[in-house]
Amino acid sequence: MKFQATAFASLAFFAQASFAADPTAQLTGLVRIVKSDGKTVIAQAAPMLVAANGTATSAMPQITVSEKDAFISSLGRCAFNFKYDEVSATAVATSTNRLYSIDTLIAQNTLIALTPKVVKTIWTQPYLFAGANNVKVVVNVDGVPSTGWVRINVTGTCGKPAAAPAPAPARPAPAPSPAPAPLTYIQPGSGDWNNLNNAWGYSNYAVTQLKGKGYAKYDEVVRLNAALTSAINTKKISTGDYASLMAAWNALQADAAFKAAMAAIVPTAGKK
Repeated sequence: MKFQATAFASLAFFAQASFAADPTAQLTGLVRIVKSDGKTVIAQAAPMLVAANGTATSAMPQITVSEKDAFISSLGRCAFNFKYDEVSATAVATSTNRLYSIDTLIAQNTLIALTPKVVKTIWTQPYLFAGANNVKVVVNVDGVPSTGWVRINVTGTCGKPAAAPAPAPARPAPAPSPAPAPLTYIQPGSGDWNNLNNAWGYSNYAVTQLKGKGYAKYDEVVRLNAALTSAINTKKISTGDYASLMAAWNALQADAAFKAAMAAIVPTAGKK
């Protein structure tokens, strides 16, 4: 599940000069894993910046989080609230960033606009593997990329069945990765789009009817509804983002507490 936070911060512009061959979007500051409030930091680190020629600024930092900090755990992967910062010396109308773990694309943020020398914080929700994840954050993939690495160790199984094989071990890094396959999109008129639209309608109903009713995961329902609403309004969604959103929605629908809360709804007057 992945969506873009648009919070601005007046942080200092300190991307190193050796990594500023392109005056546009650069990775800067700390990467953070935060709680659902978007403010409380669980773990953070300054990423190891890597230039296009493979030169690194430092050793790869490591942080550790627990599956208990994830808001969704399923089939050996945990979803976390993940924040990182980027900054540009010049205005940027739109740019694209991607996150990878063990060479797997786990999040993509698109249509990012930047004001010169103003740090922008991006909030996304990648799924990390249980165990070690060499996470690569690539800013400005369509220009001269700015790349940072951090190893995130996730303790616990993230809902992985006991009989399932262990995930592939984390690979030593960094090494230049091949360009990812072109993105494909799901658009109105397709069966998958109809599934997305149905999930959106049901999540709208859940957000309205469960508000103030004491459901423990209400904030999660609100976040999912916001992500679904963004996709519906954009009128297209990448296949990867679609899979993450629907996996999160299906996991929520399978939750016994959610089903019980929805079954107990007495419709509020004036709310659909």
